[in-house]
Amino acid sequence: MFSSVLSVLALTAVVGLVVAIFVAGGVYAARVRRTGIDATLANARKVRELR
Repeated sequence: MFSSVLSVLALTAVVGLVVAIFVAGGVYAARVRRTGIDATLANARKVRELR
């Protein structure tokens, strides 16, 4: 019983991670399509310099 609960939790965590990667990729692709690759990369450089 306990091992099956752990298995379900591990599977849920892995599926959630995969979904998060695909969602982040989709957000990035939409941003690149909307603003262009040059503006997206320039903005990323600007954010990195502010840290």
